[in-house]
Amino acid sequence: MKLLKAIDLYGKVPKGLAEPTSSGAVVSVLTLIFLGLMVMSEVIEYITIDVQSEIIVDQQLSKDRVQVSFDIKFVRAPCDFLEIDQQDAMGQSLSQQFMEFKYYRMDSSERRIGEYIRNQNNWIVIEDARTAVAEKQGCEVVGSLKINRVKGKISFGPHRSHTYIGAVGNLHLPLDYSHKFVSFTFGDENALKKVKSMFKQGQLESLAGSQRIKKYELASQSMQHEHFIHIIPTHYTLLNKQTYSVYQYTANHNEVRSHNYANVQLRYDFAPTTVTYWQTKEDILHFLVQICAVIGGIFTVSSMIEASVYKVMRSVLKVE
Repeated sequence: MKLLKAIDLYGKVPKGLAEPTSSGAVVSVLTLIFLGLMVMSEVIEYITIDVQSEIIVDQQLSKDRVQVSFDIKFVRAPCDFLEIDQQDAMGQSLSQQFMEFKYYRMDSSERRIGEYIRNQNNWIVIEDARTAVAEKQGCEVVGSLKINRVKGKISFGPHRSHTYIGAVGNLHLPLDYSHKFVSFTFGDENALKKVKSMFKQGQLESLAGSQRIKKYELASQSMQHEHFIHIIPTHYTLLNKQTYSVYQYTANHNEVRSHNYANVQLRYDFAPTTVTYWQTKEDILHFLVQICAVIGGIFTVSSMIEASVYKVMRSVLKVE
């Protein structure tokens, strides 16, 4: 038993030999307050999820198609003269199996007044088109399409229906394709929703909320609105190792006078690199080590401060 007591690192001071002091009480209160703040800081750091990132060469197969989802309001162009076309660097155009969208007629206040059903042959009912032009109707296009992972463009304009413009008769000015982006994203919509709820990093909807409105002084000019979109494949990984693959993008804009009919061009290209974001969290063992270091360090420093204060006070009292 004596041998066991000899290696005791926590020798006890008899209760009667301990002398409480006012200086010790003040230092003790300050120590406990500071200790509480430091421990709380460590706890917050432990429960906080951090996000790290890196850029690597994109290894995803180029044959995979990418979903483009959009909701665009053409505030001055009737649905009768609004069609979607797509082409890419591989010379491919969209087929019906990769397109799914609807057209909605809008009044001058940008409220939906009914769905517009486009004829499969793009025939236009002249009387309906005249009414739409007279009422200054707009058109909202909502839907999605799938594109190849190569350079290409998506265009909105009259395309084949421009041959009906002369038949309508009351179109004195070039059609105006001023537009507003309600939403515009690349990638699976469910994955995008999850990423937005879990991460703050990335530009997933750069065009959302933006608009390109033709100035009235250019009413007599046929304008082509151009958007240059740079798409960046991005992977987001949660703490549970579940990964969501979506696409960030940046966009620049330009307007040029068109010698043909007015339209909107969305020119896109894919970056050859991939951005990866992943969540990280402090390890429990590291957290416990930090807590022990904080508690031990604070009590050690505070005891040194208290001892110094005690000696100074005794010296002052002796002088007096």
